[in-house]
Amino acid sequence: MLRKTLPLFGSCLILLFHIPFDAQAQNPAQNPAQIPAPTPAPATSQIRTAPPTAAMIPVLPAPNSANDLSYRIGPGDELDIRVFGRPELARIARVDSYGRIRLPFLEEIPAACLTEAQLAAVIAEKYKKYLRDPQVDVLVKDFRSQPVAVIGAVAQPGRFQLQRRVRLLELITFAGGPNTHAGNTILVIHNAEHDHCSSNLAKEQSKPEGKSAPGAEAKDGAAGDAILPTLSSIKLKELLNGSPDANPFVQPGDIISVPEADQIFVTGSVIKPGAYSMLTRLTLTQAVALAGGVNMEAARSRVRLIRQEPGTDERKETVYNLDDIHRRKIQDIALLPNDIIEVPNSTMKVASRNMLGVSINMLSALPYFIIR
Repeated sequence: MLRKTLPLFGSCLILLFHIPFDAQAQNPAQNPAQIPAPTPAPATSQIRTAPPTAAMIPVLPAPNSANDLSYRIGPGDELDIRVFGRPELARIARVDSYGRIRLPFLEEIPAACLTEAQLAAVIAEKYKKYLRDPQVDVLVKDFRSQPVAVIGAVAQPGRFQLQRRVRLLELITFAGGPNTHAGNTILVIHNAEHDHCSSNLAKEQSKPEGKSAPGAEAKDGAAGDAILPTLSSIKLKELLNGSPDANPFVQPGDIISVPEADQIFVTGSVIKPGAYSMLTRLTLTQAVALAGGVNMEAARSRVRLIRQEPGTDERKETVYNLDDIHRRKIQDIALLPNDIIEVPNSTMKVASRNMLGVSINMLSALPYFIIR
C-alpha cells in the first residue's frame, strides 16, 4: 500500500512545482509602454452615422457668380414641400415679398437665394425637434421671381420667366432672333429690384461695421437707398460670332432692347425705292445699289442728297454726278442716318421714250395688206 502511495505523492509534487512556472510563461510581465493599442472594432451595417447638420449642407458658388448655374428661389415662387412618411406636413408654400415661407410647427424660414436642395436641408434640420431623421423634398412648382423682357427689333418680343441661368444669346434665340431691321447694338438694362440676391449682397457690403440699431433693417427694406438701373451695350455682330465677352448671363429683372438700325431713304428713278437700314457704313453709290440701281429715265448727273442739319430743322441739298463718282473724279459720299437720296428723271430721256412709244402706237394703227 505504501509503495503505491509514494509514486502518486511524488507526481503531485512535480505538478505543483510546474504549475507556477507555466502560469508565468503564459502571462509574462508586460511593460505598459509595450502594450499595443487595441484595434477598433470594424464598423458594421448596424452602426448608424450621425444625421447631417446645417454645417454639412453643401456650399454652392455665390449667387450670380460665373460658376453658379443653379436656380435660386425668390419672392413670388411657389414651392411644393413634402416630408417622407408625413403626408400631413406636405404644403404648397409661396415665398413672400421678404423671401420667407411658413410651415407647420416652424417659425418663418428664409428661402430667398437658396437652391431647392439647400432649402430642403434647412427645413429638415428644423424638423429634427419633432421628427427622427426627417427626409424633406422641395420642388419649385411655379417660377415667378426672375422675370426678364426682350423688346425691339426681334421676331417675338415678350416677357420671360427664368427657370435656370440663361445667357444673352440663348434668350434672344427664345425671342425669335433679331429681325431684318435690327441694328448692330444690343442694350441690356439691368434693374436690381428683381435681383434679390445681388441687391441683398450689395446692402450687406454697404452696411458699416458693428450692430445696427433696432428697426434699421425694416427701415432699409421699406425705404432703402434706391439702386439705379445700369446700362450696358453689346455689339450684335460679336454676340452672333460667339464672343464669350459679348454673351453674359442674363440677370433677373433685365430688359434686353434690340434697337432698330438707322435708316436712309432712296426715292425717284430707281428700281426699288424705299427705306433701307444702315447696318454698316453706307455711301451714296452703295445706297443706290441697294435700291436696285437707276432705271433708264434717271438723270445720273443730278442725284440729290437731302440732309437735315443736326440740331436744326434746316435741310441741305447737294447734287452729285454718279458717273463722276464711278470714274473717281470725286469721292463717294458717306451717308448719315435719315439722309434722303433722290434720283430725278431726265427730261430728254423721258421725252425720247414718249416719242418712241407714240411712234410704235402709230405704226401699229396703220392698216397692212397681204400681197399674194
